[in-house]
Amino acid sequence: MLSVDWACVILATIVVAYTTMGGLWAVLITDMLQFIVLTLCVIAVVPLFVIKAGGAMAVIQNAPDGFFHPTAPGFSWVFLGGWLLINLFNLGADWTYVQRHLCVPSPRDAQKSMYLFGTLYLITPFLWMAPSFVFRTIQSGADPQEAYILACKSVLPAGMIGMMLAAMFSATASSLSSALNMYAGALTDGLYKKYLRPAATDSQSVLAGRWFTLLVGIYLLASALILPRLGEYRNVLISILSLTYASLMVPTVWALFSRRIGSNVVWRTMLAGVPMILLYKFALSESGWLASWALLGGLNHLISGHTRESDLLVGILVPLLILVVSEIRSRKTDSGWLQTQERIAEFQKRDIVHQADVRLPLKVFAWSLGMLGVVMLGLTFLAKEQVATLASITCVLAILSGLLVVFLKRGAGSL
Repeated sequence: MLSVDWACVILATIVVAYTTMGGLWAVLITDMLQFIVLTLCVIAVVPLFVIKAGGAMAVIQNAPDGFFHPTAPGFSWVFLGGWLLINLFNLGADWTYVQRHLCVPSPRDAQKSMYLFGTLYLITPFLWMAPSFVFRTIQSGADPQEAYILACKSVLPAGMIGMMLAAMFSATASSLSSALNMYAGALTDGLYKKYLRPAATDSQSVLAGRWFTLLVGIYLLASALILPRLGEYRNVLISILSLTYASLMVPTVWALFSRRIGSNVVWRTMLAGVPMILLYKFALSESGWLASWALLGGLNHLISGHTRESDLLVGILVPLLILVVSEIRSRKTDSGWLQTQERIAEFQKRDIVHQADVRLPLKVFAWSLGMLGVVMLGLTFLAKEQVATLASITCVLAILSGLLVVFLKRGAGSL
């Protein structure tokens, strides 16, 4: 059986390869495909699994005590509120999402895409989590990490299980490829073209971007192999994000609305905030450097008893404090703000990109959906059970592919 480590290596190799060759278009097409396929699979799984569990009322009655409570040990209201803020900063400043705003024809389109994303971000988590939630009411002792795939396996025919696994692989690859493309682009523009080779040609910049993609991919792969060995992956990830995300994201969001905050304050917040956070993490715990100080005994005990809440409070308050002090002390408009306003004004004078400029990715997307529909049609004829489910998904894929073909023909000629 393939080990997790080797699975990570194979996945990273595939993602680095297609991201290097296809760039942002490859990332966006992967995003679209995995969203549609995974959504179709989950929409099929949820009602089938609820029926298997005996209906909605049976699911509620068979759920363990406290199953529907919004909070749990280690996940208090303070943590949930702080985590909401962390996600807010992340969605507003992470370049993985900023890239999506930059690859649409106009600012209005970027606004509409973000409204759609925000709506789906509030609604779809209930859909994604439903299979594992319902499965818990049937087999309460099942491994939580296996609940999702076990739920799908119990109600989906063999072909659909493979499709679900492919969609989950694609979703993971989409997240990884987005990070690869974003960091490679930032390193190419911010390091290579600005400092290493300012006169670089387009072909040289593309080559540099591909090398950066490879290097960032190796780094992310190494992180994926190391992190699970530091403890339970979920706890390590929550702790890292709680402590560092605000220092990385809040200054960027703040600078969008403040005339006084420039790149120097952003760097100062990150460079000063991270050491302060590390000092808190490794000095104020019960086994930290300052654990022997009697005056800090109560504080050490409080932090150790509420680790997640303390991580979030410190991770958010430290950068906010630095930014507030910088805002109060600064008396003039930052030059970076003026440059940004000039670039915004220049951008608004440009012609909007025509729809014909985006025909190629739509073609690839339409044909990909069509091929998936053909595969599902074959599975429908070969299946001995759940034929209606397979046929329904085949029809949906065919309809979506057909609508895209009609849209392309009407908007910019034939395929």
